[in-house]
Amino acid sequence: MLLALALVAAALLWRAYLLSRPPLVPVGGYRLAARLQGTGSPPVVFESGFEDAMGLFAGLQEGIAEHAQTLVYDRAGYDRSDPGPQPRSALAVAGDLRGLLAVLGIRPPVVLVCYSAGCLFTRVFAHEYPTEVAGIVFLDAATEATYAGAAQRPPQKDWPQGARREWASLPATLEEARSAWPLPSVPYLIITAMKPSGRWPTQSRKDMAGWLSAQQSLLGRLGGATHIVFPQASHTSVLGEKDVQKAIIELLARVNVRSP
Repeated sequence: MLLALALVAAALLWRAYLLSRPPLVPVGGYRLAARLQGTGSPPVVFESGFEDAMGLFAGLQEGIAEHAQTLVYDRAGYDRSDPGPQPRSALAVAGDLRGLLAVLGIRPPVVLVCYSAGCLFTRVFAHEYPTEVAGIVFLDAATEATYAGAAQRPPQKDWPQGARREWASLPATLEEARSAWPLPSVPYLIITAMKPSGRWPTQSRKDMAGWLSAQQSLLGRLGGATHIVFPQASHTSVLGEKDVQKAIIELLARVNVRSP
């Protein structure tokens, strides 16, 4: 029994090690940290927001990986990923992701799950490579309206290098996102949290009214998207909502039905 317990403990420690130190994958002369988990089609790719490393999606990836192959990664300049070339606008991020998918042997089309500002990058990816996208989940998405005038705000001192570079390229990213229409005709899911987080840009109830309005505008442009509102979830806590995981799995089923 003691041996069995020791083996279980060792397995848990090894799993924790793998989760904390994902491999570095060479992409165009630099390396990005990436972690694959699960099997099944369509593959699901997670895109984080400003300042967020891949650990943000640990719980969500764990649940979705029971139904499909999943990929989380750190963009250039985040955590262990190499800085990569500048500028770091949405087009550069989209190119990095496409290269990463190719190196890892992930065959498109993929379902993209983007969070917060990461949805600006995802929209540009979907516009540039429409045949490689099977569906998109906008998980409490930031839009151009969110960052109107925000380029004048200095980046936070504790942000990783990648986030500071992306912030410096924010004007270019916003322009690229404005031009990233139309998007492919695929299933869409928009998830909106409505509880103030106490931090910009979702600090107060007034902020949340604007946040909802921006996501409703996105809904209007997509046409036929599913919109789910979580009144008691904040911008950060929504990632842990079980119903979010359930909604993503339901979208995967819709994508599989549409697949040839």
